[in-house]
Amino acid sequence: MKNEMVTRAVEEFKKEWFSGMESLLKASQTYVKAIDSDEKAKELFKAAFPKMSNVAWSRIESVGREQMHYTLLCDTSAAAEKVRKLPYSDQKAVIENGVDVLTVDGTTLKVKTENLTAEMSRQAIARDHVRTVPEQKAYIESLKTIVSIEAKKPKDLWQVKNRLLQVHAPTAFTRQQLINILQDIG
Repeated sequence: MKNEMVTRAVEEFKKEWFSGMESLLKASQTYVKAIDSDEKAKELFKAAFPKMSNVAWSRIESVGREQMHYTLLCDTSAAAEKVRKLPYSDQKAVIENGVDVLTVDGTTLKVKTENLTAEMSRQAIARDHVRTVPEQKAYIESLKTIVSIEAKKPKDLWQVKNRLLQVHAPTAFTRQQLINILQDIG
């Protein structure tokens, strides 16, 4: 009996959620029509919803102009911010189909955006496009190079010893660092 009740509740929630998302899309389109037809409309909308942030209004406008997929309005997943920056057609493809993610053993996984970790999204999504598998491999290799270079750097780039500044590797100093060095030298 409880299972049937929960199943009905899930179906009802699903129906209402999708209805709400479609309403957000229509509301966004209405907002864009209004602000395009009257230069004072933005101020009127903001006055009517004073608790809504400028970021929210910006995203609503992006949805209304079909620059951002409407499901990204409520998405707080690790990948959402990266997906928002993609062209609209790529956003739609990623949301509907997921992305291929190269694994450590060289295989690929199809991962839905809501399941991408922050690291996976950095690997699979560049600033302006979804990376191909070869691009992901190059990205991973570049990270290895950075780690290798960081490991080779001396831990102490400089030190003050016997009132003498010894610089162990090429480095730049901030004003505050120079002041501290001079104080250490005495």
